[in-house]
Amino acid sequence: MRHIMQRHNIIIVCAIALLTTSARSQESALSLAATQPAKERITWREQLRFERYELANERIDQLTIDTRFVYGLRKDLALTLNVPTIFRDRARGNDDQEGFGDTTLTLKWRFWQHDPAPVDTNRLALLAGVEMPTGTDGLSNDGWNPIVGIIYTKVHDRHGLNAALSYKFNTQGDRAPISAGAGDADLVTLETSYLYRIAPQAYASDTKGAWYVTVESFAEYETNSDFSWRIAPGILYEARRFTLELSPIVPVVNDISHRAELQWGLVVGVRMLF
Repeated sequence: MRHIMQRHNIIIVCAIALLTTSARSQESALSLAATQPAKERITWREQLRFERYELANERIDQLTIDTRFVYGLRKDLALTLNVPTIFRDRARGNDDQEGFGDTTLTLKWRFWQHDPAPVDTNRLALLAGVEMPTGTDGLSNDGWNPIVGIIYTKVHDRHGLNAALSYKFNTQGDRAPISAGAGDADLVTLETSYLYRIAPQAYASDTKGAWYVTVESFAEYETNSDFSWRIAPGILYEARRFTLELSPIVPVVNDISHRAELQWGLVVGVRMLF
């Protein structure tokens, strides 16, 4: 575990050291947006996510370090690679786990865009990808799981809105899944986010960055009838070449019989544009 943490500490320190200039992307911390880097540009994100679950009266603490790279193939097409590193601590102490989770590879195509003003935009994108069984034994669901979705993004003045509907086809699954989509049931997710720019009131040529308050919502339905809804209020600072994000995760509905129930969570992240 020490070597894994050292590797990620080095990555985060390097990211902070490189912070410099304005990808006003209107992407919140957790939910999808119909945005992508420009052609041959890369967005790199390191995100630390802590979640506390309960499964059969057992407390499970899970720390996930998500490493994500997004590469602009062209102005309307981007490829995303996401690799999670997971540290799972079980209260009973017998089944603690650490290692890599399953890698996800997705392609996002923005097929429609309308920009009515210099900072305003309306966009639609299609998403297609696969979750691959690359995780450590016990942290992988051992399946090649296709993912499809559609995403809408709207930016108007100081307001940003994102909405995404996705479907994940699970071909395998954990025997005692922790999170949604980790079992053998398919997962339908409706996620929305709202961002409001609290400062500055308007962009100028010397604007170095902007502060946003955000609210994200995630409704997750699995084909075994499990349903959960969680929200994530947050704050976000977006500069020209980096973004910092902080969001607590609050469960609202846990109508669940086949996996663990989320009690609470917290997300801290940094994104870099190269």
